[in-house]
Amino acid sequence: MHCIYAIIDPRSDRIFYVGQTSDFDARRRQHIEGTDQLSGFLVRQMAVNGFVPLFVVLEQRRSKAEALAAEIFWIELMLSRGASLLNVQGVGGYVAGAEKRAQLADGLENMLLERAAGISQGSNELEAVANGRSLRAGAPWTPQELRRLSGMRKANMPLDAMADALDRPPYEIRRALKEKRRSQPRRPKN
Repeated sequence: MHCIYAIIDPRSDRIFYVGQTSDFDARRRQHIEGTDQLSGFLVRQMAVNGFVPLFVVLEQRRSKAEALAAEIFWIELMLSRGASLLNVQGVGGYVAGAEKRAQLADGLENMLLERAAGISQGSNELEAVANGRSLRAGAPWTPQELRRLSGMRKANMPLDAMADALDRPPYEIRRALKEKRRSQPRRPKN
């Protein structure tokens, strides 16, 4: 069974993270030890002040795909009700904005339609979205994307804004910019 859970800050009684796992006890221990995620920094702050986060199981699902879809649902529900989540989706990242939320809703609807039709669900895509990763991550760059990237660089757009606009992780933006600089002919110095 896969478990969808929320973590609560006992100092404010507010949910600050929603996750899913197939081993709740192990994942709970990881959180309490303080991961390198944003939530881990908050957990470490709590520990310094003598607090331990509270965990609540929101629901359980049989498959990973169902759990990922449920995790996305709970994150979106919490965000729509004003929760300040430290999940990537809650702080912006690559899944920021109403446009991406609409894409997620469409993806979930398609998954439900596929399930009703007996078609296999795309759990890799769901996992990427649930973890706040871009679906374009690792995909080959198109000429149009490279032109857009050049324009963004010329406009001195911040790296994170480029990543969001191109729906790619920041490390891919840096790599593409570096490769573009290498491929340009060097101008002689006067």
